[in-house]
Amino acid sequence: MMALYNKNNIKKLFVYFTLTFILISAIWGIISETIASLAYAGTDINSSYEKGRRIYDSAGLLTDMEKEELEALCREYGEKAGIEIFVLTHNDENSTYPEKYIEDFEDQLPVADRVYFLYDKYRGEIFMEGYGLAEIYIHSKRIDNIFDMVEADLRNGKYFDAFKTYIIQSAAYMEDDSELNYNHNYIYDSPPKEFDPGNNYSYDDYDYDKYYKEYSKAEAQQNNIFFNAGFQLIISLIIGALVVGALAYSSGGTMTAGANDYLDRSRGGLIGRRDQYIRSTITKTRKPSSDPGPNGGRHRHRSSGGFNSGGFRGGASSGGRSHSSGGRKL
Repeated sequence: MMALYNKNNIKKLFVYFTLTFILISAIWGIISETIASLAYAGTDINSSYEKGRRIYDSAGLLTDMEKEELEALCREYGEKAGIEIFVLTHNDENSTYPEKYIEDFEDQLPVADRVYFLYDKYRGEIFMEGYGLAEIYIHSKRIDNIFDMVEADLRNGKYFDAFKTYIIQSAAYMEDDSELNYNHNYIYDSPPKEFDPGNNYSYDDYDYDKYYKEYSKAEAQQNNIFFNAGFQLIISLIIGALVVGALAYSSGGTMTAGANDYLDRSRGGLIGRRDQYIRSTITKTRKPSSDPGPNGGRHRHRSSGGFNSGGFRGGASSGGRSHSSGGRKL
């Protein structure tokens, strides 16, 4: 029995459990990351988009008949207006915040003129974004007007009526040239002082930074290389290799001979010295620029966007697609 507890067996058990733990941790990290990405939409967006799908009711707010009717309205009014009209819903506590949810959805589709309405039922949040021509015509002021039209229906559970109003009004705005959003340079953290003096629009009062603070922090951690599953797997394998190597090295015989056993002190000495010039190296360093940049040297904390000189809100997706936007808490 004592043989089971000798030094070599203990080392083997330690290596086995260490490597097993590291491997399970790495695999679980990859699985968790995959599940999180699948939870975003839960469907093959590109495939359903090619089939003409425009209603993605993941929250299950609509009946089959209502979805069919809304699909037909999206196609009918979208063709008249020259844009693609989308409705998205979900009730997922693990999803990203509404603005980025739409941006990530958009990045999976080919570039086109389209508008989105998202109802994040879990957070009680509605959000809209316009891309291409829709960014010009369905800007943040008009998005705010649409929210005014549909808010009561959403609160009362009349989801079909709310989405129908959004579809029809979005198409109507594509024919209204009275006030357009041509400036897509969203460089301001807040609207210009002269914007909306009567406070008729609510979207400019919405505290995006405060509301999205926890989600921005979570995304920063997700983008950190130390939280990347692939990086964690590589580090795990390196640690495992070091552990195995160290144990394998220490499991061998002990070296009893030292340097003095091979050194003949009676014959040692310096036999020569030589200095040889090889080369010269010049290193150039770029002088830091004193130009503060377009934002006056300030770092932008909001990665999605801000306001432009006209007071309209918008931003850009991680794929670089510019869009108008507006959100509201129900």
